[in-house]
Amino acid sequence: MQGTEKKEQSDAIFIQLCSMVRDMSMEVRVEAFDALGKTQTVSLKNLLQSLSKKVLGSMKENRSVGQSTGPVELSASSVAGALVHGFEDEYYEVRRSVCHSMRRLCMISSEFSIGAISLLMDMLNDDSVIVRLEALETMHHMATCDHLNLEVMHMHMFLGALVDKNELVRAAIRKILKFVKLRDRELLKLSVNGLIKNLETYPQDEVDIFSVLFHVGQRHGNFVACFINEVFHEIEPSPNGKLSFDCARVAALLVLSISAPTFAEKNVGEIPQRVFSYAVTLLGRISHAVGDITSQNALFAYLTQGSSCMEDNISEFGQQILANMGKDGAASLASNQNDLDQFPLGEASSEHKKMYARKFWQPNEEPELTAKQLQIHDDITESLNGIFTKVKAVWPLVKAGFTNEVLKILRIYEEELKTLETKCTDSPALAFTLQYMRTLKFLASVWSYFHSTIGQCCRVVSQLDILLVKLERTLRDMKGRFTGLSKEDELYLLELTSVSLTLNLSKLMTGRGYIVNLKRLAAVLLQVECLQQEHGVEPSSFVCELKKSMPDIHSAAGGMFSLPHFLRKMLDAFSLKQFELLRTLRSLSAEITVPDNDSENPIHFIHGLPVGIQLEITLCNISRENRLWLEMTMGKELKQFIFLDLKLFGGSNDLKKGTYFATYYKTPKAVSFTLRACPVGDQNVN
Repeated sequence: MQGTEKKEQSDAIFIQLCSMVRDMSMEVRVEAFDALGKTQTVSLKNLLQSLSKKVLGSMKENRSVGQSTGPVELSASSVAGALVHGFEDEYYEVRRSVCHSMRRLCMISSEFSIGAISLLMDMLNDDSVIVRLEALETMHHMATCDHLNLEVMHMHMFLGALVDKNELVRAAIRKILKFVKLRDRELLKLSVNGLIKNLETYPQDEVDIFSVLFHVGQRHGNFVACFINEVFHEIEPSPNGKLSFDCARVAALLVLSISAPTFAEKNVGEIPQRVFSYAVTLLGRISHAVGDITSQNALFAYLTQGSSCMEDNISEFGQQILANMGKDGAASLASNQNDLDQFPLGEASSEHKKMYARKFWQPNEEPELTAKQLQIHDDITESLNGIFTKVKAVWPLVKAGFTNEVLKILRIYEEELKTLETKCTDSPALAFTLQYMRTLKFLASVWSYFHSTIGQCCRVVSQLDILLVKLERTLRDMKGRFTGLSKEDELYLLELTSVSLTLNLSKLMTGRGYIVNLKRLAAVLLQVECLQQEHGVEPSSFVCELKKSMPDIHSAAGGMFSLPHFLRKMLDAFSLKQFELLRTLRSLSAEITVPDNDSENPIHFIHGLPVGIQLEITLCNISRENRLWLEMTMGKELKQFIFLDLKLFGGSNDLKKGTYFATYYKTPKAVSFTLRACPVGDQNVN
């Protein structure tokens, strides 16, 4: 087919699809827009006409294109405003589909992208989170292709999404700002102020906001230099010498200031060099945000180079900074002596400073080691995903009553996991999967008690009670001992918890235990509903059946030990899903030791008086936002709790160590006694 004929053929298909977007059936409209999103080529006038309900001058004459099935008349009215109708559709599925189809169409023509941006901006006010996220993903796609041309008139609506209640929407906006090219200084100013407002409203977004500011500064160095000179008076100390670096706006401006690559041999204008000295006070926070670009040591060397014009005062300033940062900050700076010990603060030569400053922009060997570690993680994750797929396939056997066979299969998978454990120790993903295997073994065993082919009355209820307790405990450990799960995986764990509580309700059809479990089930369902609404996730079949059956469950508090019909139907709707473990998965753990203490060297005490106990505590992957208590137990009933202030422990979130002197007040009137100490908190700790 010749080029002209092929283009006319594509136009004919495009217009036929446009004529279907007004169909009465919602499903047909969705399919039509999905097909539009797969269009390879189409004439510019047809694209532009799809954005306007008013027929354009170039489209006022109809024409025909020959096809194998006969001539097809191409009507301008079929194309006019086709995409606009999609954006205005009452069903969110249609609006989501048209947002998705725009990605391919915007790649065809940059002129079409300019016209489409206003329609996409309107979608940022859509009631559906799914539609808003789809529109933002399309804008991100346009930004990576350099087809996203933002104007001042767009910025109010665009940046307004930075204070959206949904964290995924805010993250999507920031993702776009990393790649978009801002055409003038006014757009940069509006974007920076929008990010600062995001930081002031949602301080928990600080890491991502600092990272975005850093990328924005690197891409718009000249604009940044001019902007910082305008607002530098906000960064400077007040007349009485008071610094305001804790202020969100000042911290954001400092990150933006140092991001312009002044020392990467690029002329980006004059940035006041004092900002590099001020930025050292935020070294830990900034290095955490730009960890994908550089290490903390290289960042510190870069800031030192930035302050090189103040060499007479740099040593004094550095000592002051270390004093302000405290023991934790100083220890963090001294964590890698191989780099910093080569030149003490204030004694580095100019060549050394430039060498380490360039490492800031050209990452050193540390990222290579990180990449190697990530490759090992990816290999393990690939093996685990294979096991998840196999496990998902055996669930129909559980429903069919082949419990013993399923337990044998799960034991084989456990052996396979233990083989992987010998190759890679301390893998959170592997530990999580092993815990999941134990959960499934308990779930399969419990399920057999409620199978229709088995006489339930012949079963020993106490054995079922034990299995239900073990199932609930393993699920609680999976939710509490691991952090960094995706929202989908968190929802799946909550669904498993709902299944466990439902099975428990099937056994406890009377009494106070039934009411307690019913309240717990309602609380878990509320968590599931909140997460689904927040992240735009569709509920599973089991959750839908459970919600519909809740009124029946409330009224079923009577009768003999049996499984009502509505509960059987609900449990039949449950099926296993597959975990998608992220690299951010971490396992929480704590180790407590009492130095110089054993049966031959006990701690001396006087009965009735408090006794002090020295504890060496090591915490892994427990952040300062977590709350932790020390539980001290003597016997089965006597317990004492002491709150542990995590700020007292040195180190990072990955590893904290410290010595803590705990006081136990309930010493008994005895010659000796055994005291058990363990950490407890808002999350389970291993």
